[in-house]
Amino acid sequence: MELITDVIRLGGTARTAELLQLGHGSHALTAAVRSGDLVRIRKGHYGLRDDAEAHHAYRIGGHLAGISALKALGVWVPRGAHPLEIAVRPNTSRLHRPTDAARLLRSGEALVHWDATTVLRSAPFAESAERAIRRVANRVSPAELFAMFESALRLGVIGARRAVALRRDLARTVDHRFANAGRLSGSGAESLVVFWLLGLDAPFVQQARIDGVGHVDVLLGDRQIVEVDGERFHSGTEEFEADRRRQTVASMLGYRTLRVSARMVEREFSLVAAAIAATIDRGDHRAA
Repeated sequence: MELITDVIRLGGTARTAELLQLGHGSHALTAAVRSGDLVRIRKGHYGLRDDAEAHHAYRIGGHLAGISALKALGVWVPRGAHPLEIAVRPNTSRLHRPTDAARLLRSGEALVHWDATTVLRSAPFAESAERAIRRVANRVSPAELFAMFESALRLGVIGARRAVALRRDLARTVDHRFANAGRLSGSGAESLVVFWLLGLDAPFVQQARIDGVGHVDVLLGDRQIVEVDGERFHSGTEEFEADRRRQTVASMLGYRTLRVSARMVEREFSLVAAAIAATIDRGDHRAA
């Protein structure tokens, strides 16, 4: 659809005047809204349909910030409810409701930061991942911040030079373990486990390759495998069987496997940590 293509080309939002100049009549705009292809964000402003939180920020008068920005960029964030978080320019005088641009913002409807130098108007209407991570650094645990940073690195939403500077700053101001942050973790849950392991004396390797088994999330010492499974991991019969075959081969080769779920890691980390610590105490990670 040419109308949608033009909105995308304009950055994800477009003013009525811009679309009329491109030859799209008012009837076409109305039809696109009725069909759900476009959303009327506020009077005279249209956007793509799948950016609800970003549209909320747009209606208020700012762009997504902090955890809301990281979510919009696809970065892992801790489980649980998070308020809509936006940044607006310091001189902004009237903020509007996230669902109704004709009414003023009510207390508690959003966490507002009055520090945006400019308000971003192109999808995903979010501040940079680097700025968002720096913003939340004092509001989440070091382990959660580590997982966010590794997720951003893995997705490539922080440029290489900025990533080096941010890694250095976080290692200096938050925890020295940030110096070891990288792109190897396959999930936020795996990053949480890695952050904890970095505080131990036991050596480990991420994404270690074992002949006959393949890559494993973490190889602790010489013989202890730790796998962190996502919520959708191995849901099919073939995948389940392939996974059990890998574990059987690993056992034949003298490896032990501890398998935990992402949900366990994120909600019951003390249990996961105790299980890993027990394998170390028993010496399961050492070759016989």
